[in-house]
Amino acid sequence: IMVALRVRPTILLFGDSLTQLGWGENGNAGWAALLASAYTRRADVLNRGFSGYNTRHALEVLPRVFGSGLQEQEPLLLCTVYLGANDSALPGERQYVPIDEYQSNLGKIVTSIRKRVGEKPPIILMTPPPVDEPRWASFWGNEKPDRLNQISRDYGDVCKQVAADHDCSIVDVFEILGGNGGDYSEHLSDGLHLSGSGNILLYEGLMAVIEERYPELGPDDPVNEKSGITMEEASWRDLC
Repeated sequence: IMVALRVRPTILLFGDSLTQLGWGENGNAGWAALLASAYTRRADVLNRGFSGYNTRHALEVLPRVFGSGLQEQEPLLLCTVYLGANDSALPGERQYVPIDEYQSNLGKIVTSIRKRVGEKPPIILMTPPPVDEPRWASFWGNEKPDRLNQISRDYGDVCKQVAADHDCSIVDVFEILGGNGGDYSEHLSDGLHLSGSGNILLYEGLMAVIEERYPELGPDDPVNEKSGITMEEASWRDLC
């Protein structure tokens, strides 16, 4: 049965398991859920995360995620692309993608999205998170991890370069979670994926980018006289 529903402006999240799990896990609200809450009654947050995918897989599935006709639908406010945690697996691992190819693929993904949705909607890239190597190895019952924190940082640096080359914004998840120093293990649930605190930090980092670079696309806040995307339909106070 086809049901015609009015669609609000949309925010599209594209990525791997770090996006797929963005609704939350083990009773913790994920960063996508927090984003959807912030945009309640203002925009529909669409989660298109694919667990295990690297940038090769993302390029293959992208035409089916960003189908034709998107520009004629309700406006796309912005899009996040969160890829690299699988590409940065060690050489020999099934998900591994060499860093030069990762850079090329990520650039192609940005270009392909813009070809389908136009130049106006901002694309926000996110760097891979840090890796708690012993914990990640233990999670899989392995003696050695298949990912290293330094390599994750290297792929993140490439992600930031792609953002600069293609005029995209960046959320440096690696830095936000403390990957460059300090104890970041509490922000990871299994050594790679985000814990409750990690999801909150990512959400806060994303909202900071939106508020700084695209304030008109943030949720409005009439109490604090902050403009932005307004709630759909009139307030109940205006109706009775």
